[in-house]
Amino acid sequence: GVHAETYGLDYDLARAVCLYESGGNAALTSWAGAEGYFQVMPATQRALGVNDNIEAGIKYLAQLVARFDREDYALAGYNGGPGTVGRSRPMRLESLQYVIGVGHYRMVLKLYEEPIRRHASSLLLEMAREDDDWWAVSRRLGIPLVQLRLYNPYIGIRKLVPGHLIAYPKAPRTDLYQVHDDAIHYRSRIGDNYFTIGFAFDVALDALREENKIWHLQALPPGMELRLPLQWETKADQYNDEPPEQPEQTQHAVADGESIDDLIAMFETSAWRVIRDNQLWDEQLPEPGTVLNIVLEPPEPQFAAHTVRRGENLTIIANRYGTQIRAIQDANNMGNRTMIRVGEKLLVPTRH
Repeated sequence: GVHAETYGLDYDLARAVCLYESGGNAALTSWAGAEGYFQVMPATQRALGVNDNIEAGIKYLAQLVARFDREDYALAGYNGGPGTVGRSRPMRLESLQYVIGVGHYRMVLKLYEEPIRRHASSLLLEMAREDDDWWAVSRRLGIPLVQLRLYNPYIGIRKLVPGHLIAYPKAPRTDLYQVHDDAIHYRSRIGDNYFTIGFAFDVALDALREENKIWHLQALPPGMELRLPLQWETKADQYNDEPPEQPEQTQHAVADGESIDDLIAMFETSAWRVIRDNQLWDEQLPEPGTVLNIVLEPPEPQFAAHTVRRGENLTIIANRYGTQIRAIQDANNMGNRTMIRVGEKLLVPTRH
């Protein structure tokens, strides 16, 4: 709390921003290049004249609070840049979600800090090694892959980087979720938000919201029963006349003695795709002869940082980079928003 006291920033607000930005992982780097606990851009940190990432994040946030004289506006500025915030200008959906999410974490810290610390003290930490992937870590620790995704919501859906800290329970849990027919049944816990739950189970956010009558702008209370559909039809994109893009997949009959590792090597797919798409939650292949669906993973997309110029819209930008409007929206958490502003910084997938 030294930096928060130095810059006159509420300590719980600073911690909530840290949690929402990185999940407390110092080694996290965003697609855009933001780094560390507070996901500060290197250029911003240099301009602030400090060497420490935590101090940079707190100093910048304190400056925004002083500038706008409102913490919610300051958070919106931290998220999307101060130029996107104005008293006569509505907040972007992404910024509204950010403000509500940080506010939720702040309240959770105020109400439940003691039980949170008690639970955190029961967890173990593993540092990702060179050439680690999530499947290798899962087997090394003896913790199912889906549980690692739940315990590490900020890095669990990303490619592992050496130095990432991985949290995990001392033994596999049996009480985190239940699977019935074509859905996962999950009861929300203290600090959950629907984004991280959807990401952990690889369930489309639109499907999660639709199934559970959740708004785009909503915090989850502890104890809420959620149904996460494992099968969900991709809806046509209202901003694109093309049919929804379907992943390339094939089928495979399990042979005697085969393992998930064999399928990974055979089809150049991932353990998660095999487990998730065939509901193999015990991480064992079924009896020989069972036909599995194998989704072939597309190449990892490359991203370009693009600053919106006067006269540009999403169609122009998508055509310039040979991508789709929906891909840009997804990369920037825009939802269905199509309005962009001059000077706005976007991540644009250059291979989709």
